[in-house]
Amino acid sequence: MFLFKSFDGTQLHYDKKGDGWRTPLYFFHPPGVGAAIFREQRPLAKKRKVVALNARGHGASEIGYRPLTNEQWADDTYALAKHEGDDRIVVCGYSQGSLGALAFALRYPERTAGVVLIGGYPFVDTFVLKQALRLGVWTSALNWQPLISLALSRIHTKNKTTRSMIAASVRSVRAEVLKRWFELGEITDYHDRLHHIAAPLLLIYGEHDPYVRGYQEIFYSRVKRTPVQSVYIEGVGHQVPTKRSAELNAILERF
Repeated sequence: MFLFKSFDGTQLHYDKKGDGWRTPLYFFHPPGVGAAIFREQRPLAKKRKVVALNARGHGASEIGYRPLTNEQWADDTYALAKHEGDDRIVVCGYSQGSLGALAFALRYPERTAGVVLIGGYPFVDTFVLKQALRLGVWTSALNWQPLISLALSRIHTKNKTTRSMIAASVRSVRAEVLKRWFELGEITDYHDRLHHIAAPLLLIYGEHDPYVRGYQEIFYSRVKRTPVQSVYIEGVGHQVPTKRSAELNAILERF
């Protein structure tokens, strides 16, 4: 376990592995599952530093006294990169974590060497995704963490260790904090700011992903200052980091 104090003195927890010669890779997770969701990306540490920050309220990360925002998450990541001595990083967001990655790229373009979005989106504009986030808000409001932890851990992996870590992460988040993170997914919209993205952008989707179909076209039409690439991984839906980790890691190694 690694701990550091962010810009406002809030103590945050992060996982770190490796110290290779390539640009460090910083992961952003969806609500609840925490840094544990990227356990299968540890093999990437053979060639580069791999970092996964637990967002505020997750795991051993404190909440702090300021309202939770994606911009704050970006600032926390900037503070962590500075703490680690990393001048430039590749940000990698999975699912709603893509909003944190985009926030960093927009807020700190000079620090962003690349952007990778796995099942990512700049705003919520599909019926299935809207319903998924509303379900997250509703179940969090009812303090149903045991149910949420069971669902998110089982839908992502059959690996007992990873499943246990994901479930523990979900249970570590207070109900009102988890609800707020899901609400941020509903209201955040970077659609009109995508033209400011200056770092190379890689979009990775599972071919059967029901949540984010159509967003690829938005990225291609809005991002003009930098190359945009997209990759579809066969035989998987949304849960690419855990269910197709070998394929994902091979792609990330080349980016």
